[in-house]
Amino acid sequence: MQNSTDNPSSRNYDVVVGGGSVAGLAFAAEASKRGLGVLVLEEDKEIGEPEKCDGLVSLQELRRYAMPEKSCIQSRVIKGVVFSPSGRKASLDASHLDVVVIDRSAFDKQLAGNAEAWGAEVRLGARVTGVEERPDGVKVSAGGDVFSCSYYVDATGPTGVMKFNRDGLVPTAKYEVEGDWFTDGVVEVYTDQEKYPGFFAWVIPRGPGIAKVGAAGFGINAAKALEAFLAERDSKIVSKVACTIYVGGPIEQFVSGRTVYVGESAGQVKPTTAGGIPSSVAGGVIAARWVSDSVMLKDPSLVLRYQPDWSGRYGKEYRLMTRLRHIYENLSNSDLDKLVATLERPKVAAKLASGSFDFHASAALSALGVKGLLQLAGVLVSSEAKQALSSLVRPSGSKES
Repeated sequence: MQNSTDNPSSRNYDVVVGGGSVAGLAFAAEASKRGLGVLVLEEDKEIGEPEKCDGLVSLQELRRYAMPEKSCIQSRVIKGVVFSPSGRKASLDASHLDVVVIDRSAFDKQLAGNAEAWGAEVRLGARVTGVEERPDGVKVSAGGDVFSCSYYVDATGPTGVMKFNRDGLVPTAKYEVEGDWFTDGVVEVYTDQEKYPGFFAWVIPRGPGIAKVGAAGFGINAAKALEAFLAERDSKIVSKVACTIYVGGPIEQFVSGRTVYVGESAGQVKPTTAGGIPSSVAGGVIAARWVSDSVMLKDPSLVLRYQPDWSGRYGKEYRLMTRLRHIYENLSNSDLDKLVATLERPKVAAKLASGSFDFHASAALSALGVKGLLQLAGVLVSSEAKQALSSLVRPSGSKES
């Protein structure tokens, strides 16, 4: 990897990637492997730093595209616990879901190493400052350099997606803490619409005595909310990160002219939880395949197949997640107590334990079933949530998934 000052000369590339996170690096590795000349421009001085992701991921889905090395895995998740505002809790068995906590910094470095091994160039401390599309290609500016390429890939995350949907951005605080009040392998989620409107607080242990703890919500000071959460628990704060996460769903068009959006820039993260390492890596890999074909075969229309290809795998689930997010945002704290009580039911918990972490919306609806959905809708306080939840059941009596 090069610092931006190491080689200031400019030259032509097939593709310039803005952003050296998982989606951009997965794109670079796949496209380079297919013979394209690829330059990655990363604004930070080190790949994977600062680490803004908690690294909770299912290997069931991620191994389809890029399996983390064993050294990247910090912990294996065996259970999830969801707390209601009143303190009620539902425990969910996760031992068969192949969910782990990975070191995102190490995983990003792994992907960068893969990309460079195939011939991609990665420049650090190089922030994209301008993108100019021309009939014959794209001019990408970074500092004092201008690079020519056939396609520009936007993998800048929240910076990229905010051009399309600012309302989907949620302020977030994430701390790494040491303590003895959590258990390695047990992920905790705390719901409360007054403390974390539209979202929640969470605890993700990454080993004995150390955890990634966060809080997010619309219209709040996330750092203050997290400090209040930790004030009730004896903790030593190791590090702090403030950032934004995105829950607005996929953007309308993944390709605009010669600009291709991947990962969080394309909204390829879960509208329910903002997690999305596998779907973002998938976005990078799938986009690289079609961009490569487009360049090699000199057929610009081929890159348009990227979006339906990705959507064929994730589109239906992400539409469902978006609907569930709208329902969740309309729940009252009383509703959340009833929702957690529903998750406590043995049959529901057992079905969730055999579902999919990455397709959890479909798993949840399958676990509840039509009867369960209608029963839950019937006891909710919020009329908006009641109507929205009932709408998930089709008039014919089958459920939409």
